[in-house]
Amino acid sequence: MKKMISITFLLASSIATVCLPSCKEDPIGPPTPVPTSVTDIDGNVYPVKQIGTQIWMTENLRTARYKDGTTIATGLTALNWAVSTLGAYAIYDDEPNNNATHGKLYNWQAVNSQKLAPEGYHVATTDEWNQLLNHLGGFAVAGGKMKSTATIWNAPNTGADNSSGFNALPSGFRGTTGSYTALGNLAYFWSATERNATQANYTNLQQDMASALSNGATKTFGYSVRCVKN
Repeated sequence: MKKMISITFLLASSIATVCLPSCKEDPIGPPTPVPTSVTDIDGNVYPVKQIGTQIWMTENLRTARYKDGTTIATGLTALNWAVSTLGAYAIYDDEPNNNATHGKLYNWQAVNSQKLAPEGYHVATTDEWNQLLNHLGGFAVAGGKMKSTATIWNAPNTGADNSSGFNALPSGFRGTTGSYTALGNLAYFWSATERNATQANYTNLQQDMASALSNGATKTFGYSVRCVKN
């Protein structure tokens, strides 16, 4: 934008002011580039993608430490998982290959620490999940636009085209009894939003539905985590 310079002339008994454009431009720098990845404290690198006005990780979180360097509890037996009130994570069936593909399953106490996400990011709130789903056309169709088309989803993977680039995988969950369920069929993502004293919100995608669902679950479930840029 060009600045205007006021020049005042004395004309007989009156004063006239003329505004002329300045040759000097306002200092407008280049736009901030959209990031392509983010790295957590453990050195895991996650691709990120702008979807609407939000910037989302397109892989599930895999960190074993909070961003302050504190180790997150893991290796809990089924019984200990069921009664733990501390932040913890599990890997589906304790199989390392599942960590590489699906990331870790965290209980909500780990989410609620507010230290789980990489620096500059945070675990998405329910409002932010809803913003994403509405941008993708609403709950009835957003699931298909978020689901990966990889064969890792069991058939029929209804409506899946991954047109959003969110790349959701069917990572299953760890239940309140400590058992692992639904690998290949379901994706569950924690919200950072608490529902009540015993439950928090989640977003769910299913292999036989194009829609996305949102509800509440007991905080001792182990779900996947996606983060969004601050």
